[in-house]
Amino acid sequence: MESVEQTGRTVEEAVNAALKILAVSRDEVEVEVLSQESRGILGSILGYSSAKVRVTKRRAPEPVEAVPHRAEPERQPVGPVEAEGAERSELAFRAAEIADQVLKLMGINAHAVIMDDSPDGVSLDIHSDDDLGLLIGKHGQTLAALQLIVAIVTNRHLPLEERRRVIIDAEGYRARRDRSLEAMARSAAQRAKRSGRPVTISALTPRERRVIHLALADDPAVTTRSEGEDPNRSIIITARQDDYNR
Repeated sequence: MESVEQTGRTVEEAVNAALKILAVSRDEVEVEVLSQESRGILGSILGYSSAKVRVTKRRAPEPVEAVPHRAEPERQPVGPVEAEGAERSELAFRAAEIADQVLKLMGINAHAVIMDDSPDGVSLDIHSDDDLGLLIGKHGQTLAALQLIVAIVTNRHLPLEERRRVIIDAEGYRARRDRSLEAMARSAAQRAKRSGRPVTISALTPRERRVIHLALADDPAVTTRSEGEDPNRSIIITARQDDYNR
């Protein structure tokens, strides 16, 4: 990666975030300020007022060797050259800027980094030197609320066909939680098979229920179903009778 665009609450914060991604020091790069931060309060979310910079690695000068003069061969036409690395979309930058502004209003010293930008959606990861437990919340509920707010504001002026999912993680919390849920699902399925009685996993968010359903989708010996009302909706894991009676 030779160049990266990054946002932050200030130009300096955006530059430091880009330096971490490029793994270089300040004197090894050139910095282009794409937009200055705005210190307005009311426009902090709706006005997208974060600073944005483009940070590019300086290329080391190549040694010039003396070569004997020779006639230039006839040049052949060349096809189009693909640019190195994928450009980030305006929607991805807007999502990161909105996330930064919400974090600022929450009093959390952190910033959003664009991890993935594809037709399927935009993935952001929240980086901070501080503990992000407050942002994550119990069972990730605060993080889920941040994701919902950012997704709504990011997509609100777009036609339906141009809207995309926005996924927000914080220091790998979602991946760790998914692994924990998958292990919980497999353990519950084993208990259901041994006892022949349904096993209930309670108080799950819609996303957590989806993880458990998917974790057991390929297990032919059990079925899963959701039951109850949010926020206390549960998953019931039941052994198939044919398998239990064998």
